[in-house]
Amino acid sequence: MIAVIEEAIKTRIAEAGLPYKPNVATYGGEFDEGLECVVRSFPAIWVAFGGDGPGKALAMSKRVWRFPATFAVIVAARNPRSEAATRKGDVLKVGTYAMLEDVRRLLLHQDLGLDIEELTPGRTRTLVNARLKSNSVSAYVMEWHTSYDVVLGEPGGPEPLMLERVGLNYHLVPDDGQADAQDLITLQGGNP
Repeated sequence: MIAVIEEAIKTRIAEAGLPYKPNVATYGGEFDEGLECVVRSFPAIWVAFGGDGPGKALAMSKRVWRFPATFAVIVAARNPRSEAATRKGDVLKVGTYAMLEDVRRLLLHQDLGLDIEELTPGRTRTLVNARLKSNSVSAYVMEWHTSYDVVLGEPGGPEPLMLERVGLNYHLVPDDGQADAQDLITLQGGNP
């Protein structure tokens, strides 16, 4: 489910038709190495799974668990005019403040068509280091929170079966091998 949520966030942003046409991708450590190459793709928005848990059992059988999850959305822009222009933008280039607003507008209260709790915003913080500043780069990371349910089965085994109906056959004595009467009971909502 983690990969599905991450991809849905990425798709929501990529398909929004933002006028500055950001490069939207899954974060793979772009700021760790090769920053000079990465800035060519700016403005950019990356999505990454931030972590989940601890889970909470939702049923007595402890087969259905709800996991809170955090996803990170990183926005980055470059503007050689000035440090302030990287954040505020100008007539030619978008700044990271406008990018943050766009991401909030696109993700706030969205379930992305998935069986998850609506996305809610968390902390937003700046990514600052000497390499970013010296390359006229502004970058922020936003946290987004949701939760999703997992139905647990045996490790590596099939999903657990849900009991939906019970069939009863009645045989009169002497029994001739054929049911003399039958009942089919349908359970409401199944039995996890």
